[in-house]
Amino acid sequence: MPKSSAEKPKKSTKQEKKKDVPVHTDHRTRMRERLVQQGFDSLQPHEALEVLLYYAVPRRDVNPLAHRLIRTFGGYHRVFEASIEELKKVDGVGDQVALYLYTLGAHERRCDRSRTIQQNSRAQLDTVERMADYLRPQFKGLRQEIAVLLCLDAARRPISCDLLCHGAVSASEVSVQAINELAMRHKADSVVLAHNHPRGPARPSQADIRTTEQLWALLRGVGIDLIEHLIFGEHDFVSLSECGFFAKY
Repeated sequence: MPKSSAEKPKKSTKQEKKKDVPVHTDHRTRMRERLVQQGFDSLQPHEALEVLLYYAVPRRDVNPLAHRLIRTFGGYHRVFEASIEELKKVDGVGDQVALYLYTLGAHERRCDRSRTIQQNSRAQLDTVERMADYLRPQFKGLRQEIAVLLCLDAARRPISCDLLCHGAVSASEVSVQAINELAMRHKADSVVLAHNHPRGPARPSQADIRTTEQLWALLRGVGIDLIEHLIFGEHDFVSLSECGFFAKY
């Protein structure tokens, strides 16, 4: 019988199978081995970000994306300070990667806050510097303005620190009722207001002064002692008590 012209399919060799594997797969393996053997600090900033991106982008080569993110935001740490909207503007970053990177940054900030609260749970916050050290982690890396309320007991020890509002801080945004409820719930002897100027200096604006005046008067009317208002800038902070604001009352 004549041999069939149809050839049997060839079995793929190990070498051919290896060709089907993306080139960067071996690179990922080497990077993970280096991480395990030498630790995270052995990696360059772009390499550290690249390794983190493996868990959000399982197959694509993410080395160029890591470089692009650091270049866009001006530093490794600033990638994790960016908002979801800012991250999504970077070429190659979709919803999943943006949410992942934002969550990593938010997780780090929460760890800092938790660590500070635990370390200072019974500390006496009887100076402006101690209040600032306690409150500073609340604003670390934030790109938006927020206001928080610190409740203190009679010995000026912290009882709680609660978020009051997002956005521009004003007497209309900061609810006196909310402050009253928090102070009553925590049985606070006094309270400290704090907010941030994330993109500028800590210098108080006229709106900040007016807000403090209105809140001080309204809170005094319901028996709550507002003893300080701290404003945190990108690199500094200002105490309204040290500016002489509370001395005139």
